[in-house]
Amino acid sequence: MRDIDEMRVMVEIVRHGGLSPAARHLGLAPSVVSDRLARLEHRLGTRLLVRTTRRQTLTEAGRIYLDEATAILAATERMEARVRETVSAPGGMLRVTAPTPFGRLRLAPFIAGFVRRHPGIRVHLTLEDRMADIVGEGFDIAIRGAPVVDTTLTGRRLMESRRVLVASPDYLARRGSPKTPADLAHHDCLVANMTGQCRATWRFGRGDAARPWRIDGLLASSNSELPVQWALAGMGLTQKSLWEVEEAVRAGRLVTVLDAWEPDPVTFYAIHPVSTAHSQKIALFIGDLLQPGGITSDQAAS
Repeated sequence: MRDIDEMRVMVEIVRHGGLSPAARHLGLAPSVVSDRLARLEHRLGTRLLVRTTRRQTLTEAGRIYLDEATAILAATERMEARVRETVSAPGGMLRVTAPTPFGRLRLAPFIAGFVRRHPGIRVHLTLEDRMADIVGEGFDIAIRGAPVVDTTLTGRRLMESRRVLVASPDYLARRGSPKTPADLAHHDCLVANMTGQCRATWRFGRGDAARPWRIDGLLASSNSELPVQWALAGMGLTQKSLWEVEEAVRAGRLVTVLDAWEPDPVTFYAIHPVSTAHSQKIALFIGDLLQPGGITSDQAAS
């Protein structure tokens, strides 16, 4: 129990940005939180956090410990939720929000199976491309792609997806294939934009070579699925997660270009304001998502 308590203290200090905020979240005195962190560092024989009056920084050992501790605590919560399930079946409404294409293509089929397995749970799924106020609008779970993840909430990594630039063979035959991102200035680009503007920022390159490119689009929509439909109609190029276009790519109706400039993959998370330790139905939903066959992806979560 001591190890778990110290582990939880370390995770909450990092999550909430300091000893005092973590103490408030845990309902403990700051001195207790400080003492548990000190005991943990003494037992491990190394510093996990470097603290100054203005900020705290994870050491290399701290980063390793944080990753492992987060996974262990999540696994413990899932285990306890499963045990509680044997005592009483979960029930009630589960409100979920997700981006439109992810929800339609990946989440909706999963939810159909989920409610069959847990008949006492009802699910309301909201699909929209804007970033909903999870707490203010009363959502239990939000599916979001990095980097727009609220770190003050609890999240579980679900999957990674490649980002690809695609166009139809007809468009490429008429206009040619871009050789570098700079060539996009001479091409018709199809973008998703919530501001009513025909522009977007696409990223190209990985790691230290990654950089954003300002894109002026020919066509834009607040619906993130429409650029794919326009690309299929031969109207231009669009950058999308692979799972949004993989069927069309496989069928030859869309072709990937600038593959050498492919950006870092997008990571998707399940974000929830209430701990899975305190909500059985949230724990079940997240647990089922992470099971083999829960959601398919380019690269499953580890």
